[in-house]
Parts: sequence; C-alpha cells; structure tokens
Amino acid sequence: MMRNFLKHTLWQQMGKQLKRMWPYTWPVLVGAAALILIVGAVFGPRVKTVYQEALAGKADLTKAQDFVVAQEFTEAFALLTSGRQHLTTAQDQLHRLGFFRSLPWVKTQVQAADELLAAGIATTSGVERLSTWAERVVKPFKTGKSFSLGSLKPEQKRAILKAIYEAQPDLQAAKASIDLAVTHLHAIPKNGLAGKLNAAVQPFRDTLPGLQEGIGQAIPASKVIPPLLGYPSPQNYLFLLQNNAELRPTGGFIGTYGIVKVVDSNISSFTTDNVYNLDDQAKALRITPPAALTQYNKVNRWLFRDSNWSPDFPTAAQEALSFYRLEGGRERNLNGVIAVDPTFFASLLKVTGPITIKKKEFRADNLVEELQYITGVEYTYQGLSTAERKQIIGTLGQALIEKMLTLPKEKYGKAWTAFQENLKAKHVLVWVADTNRQRTLADLGWSGAVQTPQGDTFMVVDANLASLKSDPAVQRTHSYTIKKAGDDLVAELTIRYEHTGKLNWKTTRYRTYTRVLVPKGSELLKSSGAMVDCNVKRDGTVVTTETLGLTAFAAFTCTEVGASHELKLTYRLGGGVGVLWDQGEYKLLVQKQPGTAAYTFNLKADFGADLDLLEGAASGAAVVQHVLSAQTPLTHDLDYSVQRKP
Repeated sequence: MMRNFLKHTLWQQMGKQLKRMWPYTWPVLVGAAALILIVGAVFGPRVKTVYQEALAGKADLTKAQDFVVAQEFTEAFALLTSGRQHLTTAQDQLHRLGFFRSLPWVKTQVQAADELLAAGIATTSGVERLSTWAERVVKPFKTGKSFSLGSLKPEQKRAILKAIYEAQPDLQAAKASIDLAVTHLHAIPKNGLAGKLNAAVQPFRDTLPGLQEGIGQAIPASKVIPPLLGYPSPQNYLFLLQNNAELRPTGGFIGTYGIVKVVDSNISSFTTDNVYNLDDQAKALRITPPAALTQYNKVNRWLFRDSNWSPDFPTAAQEALSFYRLEGGRERNLNGVIAVDPTFFASLLKVTGPITIKKKEFRADNLVEELQYITGVEYTYQGLSTAERKQIIGTLGQALIEKMLTLPKEKYGKAWTAFQENLKAKHVLVWVADTNRQRTLADLGWSGAVQTPQGDTFMVVDANLASLKSDPAVQRTHSYTIKKAGDDLVAELTIRYEHTGKLNWKTTRYRTYTRVLVPKGSELLKSSGAMVDCNVKRDGTVVTTETLGLTAFAAFTCTEVGASHELKLTYRLGGGVGVLWDQGEYKLLVQKQPGTAAYTFNLKADFGADLDLLEGAASGAAVVQHVLSAQTPLTHDLDYSVQRKP
C-alpha cells in the first residue's frame, strides 16, 4: 500500500496541477490574439510577429504536455524551454508598440496582455524546473524493463526516495516562478478589459492559485514522505484499523491492530491481530476510563480498544501507543501510529478491482458488509475461535498491497487521488514521534489534529456506545446559524440524527455520546435533546468542559430504529470571535470528525451588515446582502471567511 507513495506521492501532489498548467498558456495566446484584432491595422508587422511567436509557443507547449503525461521529462523540458523563448519574443515585440501603448483604453488592453504573457512565461519557467527534478525521480523506473512498482530493486527505490528527499532547491525555485506568475496575474486590471481578453484572463485567475498551492504543499511533503517510507532509516508503526461502522472520536472502534515495518518504501513486515487478544492478557491493568464510557458503555477499565477517546488524533495515537506497551505489546521500537478505516480500503478496491479470498469476492460496494458478517457471524460456522475471527483482515490487507503493487501505469493517478482524498477526508491519519515531521504532517492536514483557529469553529464528535455497527444506517445533518445579539454573536447548532436502518444482528437503536468543540470561552445559553438514557423521559444534561484549547459541550442521545432525534445547542461565541467581527471580519472553520461519512452541512450567518465573501472560502458558499449561506456535504474541513463591506 505504502509503496504507491514511492513514485507518486510527491509528484502526483503537484501532478494534477501541472497538467492543468497547459490550459493556462492558452489564455495567454488568446489574449495576444485579441490584441492583434485591436491594433493590427496600425502595427501589422510587429503584431504579426507577436501572433506567430505565440502560435509557435503554443505548438511547443502542446507537444510538451504530451511528454509530461507520458513522464518523458527530458523531452518535455526541451519543448518547455523553446515555448518559453517564443512567449518571451512575443512579449518583447509587444513592448515595441511605441506610442500606441499609451493611448486610452488600448493602454489597459496592452497592459493586460503584457502581464498575461509574463505570467505564462513565469509559469513555464517553474514547470521547466519541476521537469528537471521529475526526471531524476522517474529515471530509476527506466533502468529496468518494467514500470511495475513491485519489481523495482532496492537501490532503485532508494534512488527515487533520495531524489524526493533532496527536492527542496528545485521545488523552491519552481515555487518562486509560480509566485511571480501570480504576482503578474494580480497586476492585470480587473475592469475595462475587452470581452475576449477578459475571458482569456479569467481561467488563469481561477486555476493558477491551485498550482501555487500544490507546489507549496509539495515542498514540506518532500521532506516528510521519504522518512515515512523508511528513508533514510527504517520505520516501524503501530497500525490501527478503526471500524467507522461503530464510530469513535478518531474514526471508529479499534477492533484490529498491527505492526508495519518499512525500509526504503518496502513493507518488510505487516502483521495484524484482534485487539481483544491484547486486551484480554492485561488483567492486572487498572486505569479509570473516561466517565462517559463507564456511564453509557458499562466499562470499568480503560483498555487499548477504547484508547482513541480524544478527538485529537496525535493525543489518541500516543494513548494507543501507551496502552499497547502497557498491555505487553512485543514491538518496543515504534516510530509512529497509522490509523485507517474500511472506507479507505473500499476506495482502493475501486482502483484495483475485486479481490477474491477463499471464494469470497470483496468489492468496494460490499467490503464493509462482508467483513462485518465474517468477523461477527460467519467465523462460528468456520470453526474459528473469537481470537481467530479477524484473521481475514490481515489476509485481505496483504492481498490489497499486492494488487496495488501490480497496478498498470494508467491507474497510478487514480491510486494517488484515492490516497489524497482519504487523507483530506480523515480516513487515513498519521502520527510520528519526530516533532519536526509531526509538525509538517499537521501543516499538510494529514495528522487528524483538532485545530484552534483564530475565529469561529465547531466540530461534532460522536462516540457510538453499545449501538453495535449502526452508524452506516444513521444519517446526520448539521445546521449552523449565527446571529447578532446586541454586542454578541450567538450560534445555534442543530444536530439531526435520522435512523434509517432495521433491527438486526448488527443494527440497533443509536446511542451516542456527542461532544461539540467550539471556541474557548463560549457560553451555553440553552439546549434541547439531551437525554439521560434510552426510554428515560426526563431531560439529560449538557456538560461543559475545556479541552484541547476549546470549550466542549457534551450530551448523550438515543435514536430509535426508524425514528429521528435532534440535539440543539444555543451558545454565545467566545474565543475573540466577536472582537474579530468588530474589526470587520468573520471566519469559520468546520472541522470534520475522522471516519465519518459526508454529512449534510447547512450554514446561515446573518450579521446585519452587507458582506463580501473572501478569496479562499469553501466552495458552495454564497453571500446575499448581509447573509452568508451554504449547503454542502461535509466531506472534509470547510473554511468560510467574509468581511463587512465598507
């Protein structure tokens, strides 16, 4: 599984963005063509040269695109250099238009075309530098007869990781060029452009920042990915399989654990075991569990399987590591913790296709159901003990690794996309003991850390307590509203649970202990929906605590099969949110709980003042006068930013 990072983790991080670079060039050429139509009658010969050079540049860049896709970076580099030279010549001829450049209206068009050409030249220069580096990465693949990741020799793998690890100079230089391109882009007038020229500029404005962001992420990634894969020194990880059908704070109940050993991207050892086999031998361990586990799950000892009680994965990972050692885990030299859930494996099966084990076919659409049945029911028919019932998970994991290693070249992009999407959606979480690397993982958004941003935030954290594997049957909607109340900002969060399942061996009423993390200092004003327990009519209590630099509101709820239930919290925002709004700005970070499905999220914020949506706000957001609104699936963390109009 991890070996697929070998070639593609860093390159694919920017690969999609690099391929999009080529359409950026076409707006440059269209802009030049629009200018030709305007001034051709006066400066025909010179404009003709601009036009011809632009077309020559386009031809070179079109060919270069094909070579980039084919990963023939030496050939691509030569064409990129040639294309950049043609664009530079076109820009030079544009500068020689003389007095015509200063005429009203025409001046604006020339300036826009000039900046657009400059942006294209800078972007091409950046990709030239990236092509030089990428050639060093893929070179080891070309020394053998096959491009198969699984067939690479140890020295080839090490050479690739070395090239990634030493990528900083090339990536920094490329980023400087892309930053310059963005600077030129910002210098293009936003008003007064001819229709065709404006149409040429807009795609550039829409997509160039994405390339800038991709390279910005690749720079830290190049430093952390090789060490994660065992270069320059071997790495050992505690592996956690979190079952998100039984949701827990960092993604799901820890039913299976394992040890993964990696050397130069080679998984030298991958062993798994039932978590109960470790917990059952810790009879002398007496650690008091969190109160909610005792009250609602009848747990009187805190053990490895419940170690992920904190919603902050770095905290939970270290707890898991501690329990593993306290309970007699054999591997003492561990460099970190990696946690995944079945959603991640299902997404990989979409890439590899089905896997058959003992005449049982595992597909993306049946993986979770089959694993639950085998480990929960069928193992008894096979004569397996409870200690052996999860052996299928290790067997399946090994088979999936082998499938990933033999993927055809044309599926590499899909494989990396699957990894990237699962990291973003928090179906894959990583913690390492090395402080600097951990900081980089957090910056990349791969650590599952709870954030304490400047401004507003909330995170709904559910913990399935004695509800079997009911979570897939429970649909959730999070509705969040903000209103001004005098000098305060008051938030109302409604969490709706709709149980669509049927009572059976794996589904029952949904019992969850819900924590809502909000800005520190927020004050609960009123609530409804908290329960004492299932079938108890009197209202429960919402408990307020401080954790992870935030305030937490916690309550128990129970949703019967076929019914719905709402937990509603109204609170005065703390954490300086009101102060930030007094300065004319409101920021909201909606943090997704690891392991969760794409819940529906509704937002409505009314500040009583006209607003502008700031650049970088989450897609789907809209501002109509003084109301910020959004309705979107919560597939990953969402950022919203608005400012008060002057």
